[in-house]
Amino acid sequence: MRLTAYIVLTIGLLTPINTASANESSLYVPIDASACNIPVDGMHARYSDHDLSVIECPANINLHALPLRLFIVSTEERSWIDLMLGNTLWSSEDEVVYEKDNQFGHFPNIGKTPVEIRTRNHNAIGVIFRVKALAFENDAQKPHESRVSRLFVLGFRKSGLCFLGLTHENSTARHLLDSRTECIRMLKAESLQ
Repeated sequence: MRLTAYIVLTIGLLTPINTASANESSLYVPIDASACNIPVDGMHARYSDHDLSVIECPANINLHALPLRLFIVSTEERSWIDLMLGNTLWSSEDEVVYEKDNQFGHFPNIGKTPVEIRTRNHNAIGVIFRVKALAFENDAQKPHESRVSRLFVLGFRKSGLCFLGLTHENSTARHLLDSRTECIRMLKAESLQ
């Protein structure tokens, strides 16, 4: 009995306290024009019918055994990310373009910075992407110096995809996902049949 208790205690001391963080990593998805393509299925027509441009960037990751699809959607002045899993499409448009709490500049757009997909045990747990904008206090003499950016953090939950917050730093964005931060708002979802 004493030997069994000793073995259990020893194993408990050798097991890392936070095993989840040891299994978290990041996958980076290039989103420049050379890495992405116009979708070959009905997704292109779906967006162009709403006067939107779209490209699909290969995410190469699954969630619940389904491939995750990543789209960069744009108007002439703004862009955002849409994600699709199975027949469900989530859009970050409201968070990037319309949500007042998230507005940090004019004309928010996805830049060329790769999208970071955070994984735990090889399953996607969330997405981090950078949005650039023209500062509200734009200096017309120095337009390039008037650029500002933020990282948007989205987390997968049982009920869908949710907005977790904005950050300036990658480490803070990863912490929001790794620590399972509470959802601020669920993203708009659409079921496509």
